[in-house]
Amino acid sequence: MDLKKFVALTGATISLMLMPVGAALASGPAVSVRVEGVTRTVLLPKLVRTGTGSLTRYGAPKGACSASSGAGALDVATHHRWVGSWSKSFGDYEITSILGETHSFSSKYFWEIFVNHVAATAGACAIKLHSGDQLLFAAVPQSGTEYPLGLTAAHSVVAGKAFTVKVVSYNATGRPKPLAGALVTGSGVHAKTNSRGVATIIAHRRGTLVLGAANKGYIRAAPVAVVVS
Repeated sequence: MDLKKFVALTGATISLMLMPVGAALASGPAVSVRVEGVTRTVLLPKLVRTGTGSLTRYGAPKGACSASSGAGALDVATHHRWVGSWSKSFGDYEITSILGETHSFSSKYFWEIFVNHVAATAGACAIKLHSGDQLLFAAVPQSGTEYPLGLTAAHSVVAGKAFTVKVVSYNATGRPKPLAGALVTGSGVHAKTNSRGVATIIAHRRGTLVLGAANKGYIRAAPVAVVVS
């Protein structure tokens, strides 16, 4: 995970959120796109706006996959750096590679899509987006089930003083539940959550502390930036 890039993107995201609609580069809703690979974060949360028209890459017929769909959001967020094959029977893409990490339905892992922490029941082209939606493309194993994690922390803290963070796991309906034993990491930080999903942390250096959370059998949480003064 490129932490410096995440800090820079955090500021860029705030700027985009403050832009008037007429100033945006595209007319679609503003949504967040994140990509989690098997061992690393492939794409940090990125706020994008989808365009109009349709995607026709990899054999998709014109008009079959809206550019304002989940597939369109992925296309914008990755600057077209994804690969897929069009399925005539399903009328959607099988996404096989995102930003260089490749998985398919015939391999050990595949790309699953989550919308607001809930696994999508349709393909990327069928996902209709609304402003504020959070899209997660995650490499998950073919066998078993993996749910995404969520990490929350104070926006700002004081150096040398303890503060707490909380880790939850989202179930099949997107409902959060505190997760014990999750590992919270950052620069100089290595802590595990208790039975209430809470970990106590002390930041010793001023600046921006980027925290992450992970646990075996779950999809790692989106990173959280904390300002240390």
